[in-house]
Amino acid sequence: MRKNNIFSCISIGLISLALFASSATAKENTDTLSSLVIENPEKKPLTSIITNSSTFKQLAKEMQSSPKKTNNIGKISTSSNDYILEKEPNNDFPYANTTSYDKTTFGQLLPYGDIDFHKVVVPKDGVLLVGGASYSYSIDLQFVAVQKDFVNSNKLVYIGYDYNDGVEVQGYQAKAGTYYIGVIDGDYEYDYDDNTENDFYGIAPAFFDNVAPAKPKVNKVDNNDKVVTGKAEANSTVTVKVGSKKIGSAKTTSKGAFTAKIAVQKAGIKISASAKDSSGNVSGTATVTVMDVVPPNKPTINKVDSNDKVVTGKAEAGSAVTVKAGSKTLGSNKASSKGNYSVKIKAQKKGTVLTVTAKDKAGNVSSKATKTVVKP
Repeated sequence: MRKNNIFSCISIGLISLALFASSATAKENTDTLSSLVIENPEKKPLTSIITNSSTFKQLAKEMQSSPKKTNNIGKISTSSNDYILEKEPNNDFPYANTTSYDKTTFGQLLPYGDIDFHKVVVPKDGVLLVGGASYSYSIDLQFVAVQKDFVNSNKLVYIGYDYNDGVEVQGYQAKAGTYYIGVIDGDYEYDYDDNTENDFYGIAPAFFDNVAPAKPKVNKVDNNDKVVTGKAEANSTVTVKVGSKKIGSAKTTSKGAFTAKIAVQKAGIKISASAKDSSGNVSGTATVTVMDVVPPNKPTINKVDSNDKVVTGKAEAGSAVTVKAGSKTLGSNKASSKGNYSVKIKAQKKGTVLTVTAKDKAGNVSSKATKTVVKP
């Protein structure tokens, strides 16, 4: 495989939709793939994040150590569970072989002018890695990932390549979907072919998740709750924090639901939640403010006699205190920051029963406290 003959995003971008229809014949496919071979394209290496990943290393290792078992006449053995053999014809999109993320596919480019298509399914948005290696000096292996019928869109974007020890790995930022790996012998460009039945190539895909989960959706949390619930990416880990302090975590189900245990939090506290997928990608942060659903404690009432024109006592700090006689409101006032209140009223007759309630900022109302007006 010649290192200089590498398909790039530039070559893919030159494809015009007007040139390729879904009814393209095998001959047209050959011409198309041949046209994608550009000498000395822009060198665009894959990022170190990808090349240092376990996914990339596993793919490169698989291609370098692919089993090259042959029978006694030099042909690839057809009886092995270690790899997949191509099935002809596969020179057009409808007949493309299905690749495996677990095994290398071996193929041959015979007779002269033969091309192969291998179908690969990308499970979710991320990076499609395609490894290719020639196990023969007679094959100048060229390959490129494309959409069906050579449709050109941002669903599949070339992002770079790496070449080492005879193995080329190309990377594509891909949306979830089905794609095709077109394979051709670069010798066709020079109208030359020396392939025999003993010459073969290997191709294998891998998937690298580099897309962060969506920000979690968090259900309301109140100052009675001991759990935080919501939805996030399936099988991700959700971490719940107050500021920088972790207060809980939970793994989402296959449907994305999560329930994280927490200690009861005070009303007004801001809780944040983020999701981390199995590849280590972390979502944005969702926040929710703890709601106050706990009513104030029942107020206390100091002694009230028939001469008093104020009712005093203690209630929740900052709450609105209301004094009534039966259903009639006599007066109201706000409790101080220390919880003291003083409500002006008209003097009431001895034996009148006064009721006092406190309502907090969230609208929660305490139970009623009562006091009977006494003789001075």
